[in-house]
Amino acid sequence: MKYIIIGVIAIVIILILFNQFVGKKENNPISQNTNSFKTKENTAEQEKPTLGTLKKIKSEDYDRFILTKSTTESYILKGIKEYGKLSGNEEFKIYNFGIAEYGDWKIIKVDQSISFYVYHNLVGWLSGYEENTAIPELSIGFSKNKTETETQEDYLFFLDPENEYGDTQIGTFRNGKSFSIYLPEAYEEYGNLTIKKEIQVSMKENVDYISEQGFNISDIKSLKYTEHKIKMNE
Repeated sequence: MKYIIIGVIAIVIILILFNQFVGKKENNPISQNTNSFKTKENTAEQEKPTLGTLKKIKSEDYDRFILTKSTTESYILKGIKEYGKLSGNEEFKIYNFGIAEYGDWKIIKVDQSISFYVYHNLVGWLSGYEENTAIPELSIGFSKNKTETETQEDYLFFLDPENEYGDTQIGTFRNGKSFSIYLPEAYEEYGNLTIKKEIQVSMKENVDYISEQGFNISDIKSLKYTEHKIKMNE
């Protein structure tokens, strides 16, 4: 009888400790990305990853920008030039990049002829391509559709905070559809932006967050951009 009582007590203690451990694990907040951007998760019923729907992005339909906070113009220019040497190809082209200042922000307007692959990879590259005190606090891509009637096709993106390899971006269109981009395979002509229902990123929440950080994204086209010609290998 004594051993039965001891056994029951041991089981109760184990169950209490287990419940406490699980409770702590569930209450531990998942850290968001280093950009402190707003992402949502289906915590109640986690959906299984889907292949998603590939959406063609025609670069010529967009004015494309990179929003960087708390950095320097010299860091940006050096970063773009360093990225431009990565291919190792001796053939090169000269591209035009515009840089505007807005408070603590540096806004980069990307050359029209830059590919989907280079544009999206540059957003990740400028997030920290080397040890440098000027690494931006934020690095965000924003593509504004040139047609005023197609503003719902505007999209915003940033590195996935849950991806430890730094090779995947997530984002959203103004129409509410969220997506992911796997950077190493973004070299197709129209990119590899993939709409996925399990990804939930809010355009409004993130635009509001950017505004709280001192930049009104609606002013982006009216800024005064200083042009910089940069050589980039093909």
